Amino acid sequence: MMKLRPVEAGDESGLANVCLKTGDAGKDATALYQDTTLLAQIYALPYVSVSGGFGYVAEDDEGICGYVVGAADTAAFETALEAEWWPQLRSRYPFANTQFAAGFLDDQRVQFIHHPVKASPDLLLDFPAHIHMNVLPRTQGKGVGTRLLSLFLDNLKDQGASGVHAGVAPSNSDGLAFWTAKGLGIVRDDRPATVWCGCPL
Repeated sequence: MMKLRPVEAGDESGLANVCLKTGDAGKDATALYQDTTLLAQIYALPYVSVSGGFGYVAEDDEGICGYVVGAADTAAFETALEAEWWPQLRSRYPFANTQFAAGFLDDQRVQFIHHPVKASPDLLLDFPAHIHMNVLPRTQGKGVGTRLLSLFLDNLKDQGASGVHAGVAPSNSDGLAFWTAKGLGIVRDDRPATVWCGCPL
C-alpha cells in the first residue's frame, strides 16, 4: 500500500537509496560512485534537517520509493547550508586529500561540496523556490510523482512562494517531459550543464 507523508528524521537511508538509484539522469548511478551517499548529501539529505528545507516521501511495503524535497526561499536555504551543512561535509571530505579512485564521479561531488554553485539571481527573481524529485522505477507510472508534486506545491503556496524552479540534466528526457507536462516549462537553458524548468505559483 502506498503512503505519502512528510520527510522526517530517520528517512536518510531511504532518501539516499532513491537518490542514488535515480542519480544518473534518472537511471541507476550506483556504478558511478565509490561513496554511494555522496549524491544524497548534496541533493536530498540537507532537506531533512537544514533550516528552510522540507519535503515528502512515498513509501510502499518495500520502503521509501520516492521523494520530493526543496525550499520556498532558495537564497535563504543556500545561506543555511553554509552555516548548518557544508562545514561538516567539508571536514568529512577534504578537497585537497581525496580518497577516491579515478573513473568515478566522487571527486566532482566533493568539489561541489567545497565550492557549491548557487542559483542564478535572474532565475530566483521569478522562481525563488526550488524542488528536487525522484521516484524509483517500481513507483513510476502510477501517479505517485504527480501526488508528491501536488503536496509540495501546495506547501510552497502556503509559504507564500511566488514561483518554483527545477534543474534537469539535458540527457534526462523523461524528467524533462515530466516537468513540462506538469506545467514547469523551460525557463533557462544552460546546456550542456542544466535545463531549468519553472512556473509561477
